[in-house]
Amino acid sequence: MCGVVWVRLLRPLDDYPSPVWGLRHVSLLLQKQRNRGQDGAGLLTYKARVAAGSPYFYRKRLIAPRPPWKFLLEEIWQEWELHQREGKHPYAFPFVGEAYLGHLRYGTFGGYTLEETHPVIRQSSWPSRSLVIAGNFNLTNAQELFQRLVAMGQHPLFRSDTYTILERMGHFLDEYVEKLYQEAKENGLDKAEASSYITEHFPMVEWLARSARRWDGGYVIAGLLGNGWGFVMRDPLGIRPAYYLVTEEVIAMASEAAALHNVFGVSPTYVKEIPPGHALTVSPSGSWQVLPFSEPAQKPTRCAFERIYFSRGNSPHIYGERKALGALLAAEIARFLDYRFDNVIFTYIPNTSQAAFWGLLKELENILILRQYKRIQRERLSEEQLREVLQQRIRAEYLVWKDTQSRTFISAPELRSEMSRYVYDVIYHVVRPGEDTLVCLDDSIVRGTTLRQTLLQTLARLQPAQLIVASSAPQIRYPDFYGIDMATLGDLIAFQAAVQLLREYRLEEVLSHTYELCKRAEGTEEFASVNYVKAIYAPFTEAQIAAKIAELVRPPELSCPLTLIFQPVENLPKALPNHRGDWYFTGTYPTPGGYMQVNRAFMQYYEGQTHRRAYE
Repeated sequence: MCGVVWVRLLRPLDDYPSPVWGLRHVSLLLQKQRNRGQDGAGLLTYKARVAAGSPYFYRKRLIAPRPPWKFLLEEIWQEWELHQREGKHPYAFPFVGEAYLGHLRYGTFGGYTLEETHPVIRQSSWPSRSLVIAGNFNLTNAQELFQRLVAMGQHPLFRSDTYTILERMGHFLDEYVEKLYQEAKENGLDKAEASSYITEHFPMVEWLARSARRWDGGYVIAGLLGNGWGFVMRDPLGIRPAYYLVTEEVIAMASEAAALHNVFGVSPTYVKEIPPGHALTVSPSGSWQVLPFSEPAQKPTRCAFERIYFSRGNSPHIYGERKALGALLAAEIARFLDYRFDNVIFTYIPNTSQAAFWGLLKELENILILRQYKRIQRERLSEEQLREVLQQRIRAEYLVWKDTQSRTFISAPELRSEMSRYVYDVIYHVVRPGEDTLVCLDDSIVRGTTLRQTLLQTLARLQPAQLIVASSAPQIRYPDFYGIDMATLGDLIAFQAAVQLLREYRLEEVLSHTYELCKRAEGTEEFASVNYVKAIYAPFTEAQIAAKIAELVRPPELSCPLTLIFQPVENLPKALPNHRGDWYFTGTYPTPGGYMQVNRAFMQYYEGQTHRRAYE
């Protein structure tokens, strides 16, 4: 779920209020998307019309056990201040240019080295053959594409999908440039004139289509050529997000719409989505188009988890969707409480659950008001009884917040584990110990590790009579292979619960039978179209699995009953009508690679290869 920033200035540099106008806006866009990557950060500048012997790409990358984006930007701005103090020409500063490509990395494939941090460059002394890319993507068939490069006679330096994509795009870039060069020669142009001919006639969309023809996965890839062409391309299913803004000064793209309209101070209506299967292309002269490079899917499967949890909630659309998720969960919680809200306190954790919490409270209030109204209609109440009915309220409290500084300076391993228990602080004497039921809303429960090791231990300090943890997301049963770092099946707490239930009910043969089906189907069309892992969950209801998850995550410090309530999966289309990518919950994958990888993930689990991701 990396963050991508792509910016192209549309005016001469002298027309901007400051030489670092572009750099300042790129820095803000990276900062506004800091939630999208803590493994590494990179920024690249493209300079047009530089003299031979001077680079047209300048790049700085950083990996650090701390927010890398912060220290990357601090270094660049410190260099700018030094550049000014030394009286150098502003345009000689490496990060003053006509175009920018920024990246925040959340590694899901390969390693976490500087070489694998974006942007990555394929450099040539011919500008038209130089390529730089950065992206938010994961390809399920990266190994197959890697082998195709080898079969072409190449020797890729890295096995990651980033370099596989870079080299594949570079291979076809060379082909098109060579073809145009031969055309220029046939037209009687000399070598210098041929460079201009190549730039003017380069078939950007055709090149992107050729490069992406065999890609299986979710991707947004932004890039620049050394001759000034720029592009941002999005996968045909729209799995990964991409938004753009065009003003008189700039064309800008980011992974989150809110970053664009907040940084540039425009209404959200000015920010557009790059349609699935389309590419935003910008010529060296600044003319731009959004055109299809692939046949867009009839039913796009935009990532639902992006809206439930990952994106920042300051987009008006995401805010509304998360409120809707909370509202849709209200009926489940009210039924479980038998519509009795006395001695019940509602709260939320973590902060990303806040929008869903407001939606939950509003709908609970509607449920309560309706029941009050019906009782008043149905019964002849005394004045005292009527007052008692009308005084009933849904009680909400802000009981827990994250102390973000508690681990900052702790490096000793023996202290880190102990301090992790106190990341969250609580307010005592609000929940009456042993009397009040506490309902805590969470946005999602993936591996259960944070719930077990931190959140439940924190809530246990309040000593409620009963603890209910509600998730605004459904049970996450299947891995993701398109960019979210949850590709190991055995790590998912819902899968662990299902396996435990199979053993308790003496149905272990379901595991061995599923493994045999996967082995038998491997290499066939069925392996790429059937999710055999669904059989693991089939014998049990959602309530049974939820109850078993509660057992598995329950810490010894918690003395009261614990119940987990999950969002019914059928509610997702109601809250997220435009984001139908729900394979995490349903196991219905949008590409053949997804099915192959989920089956392979189960085989690795069954064989004890728990340390590997399926696509590695």
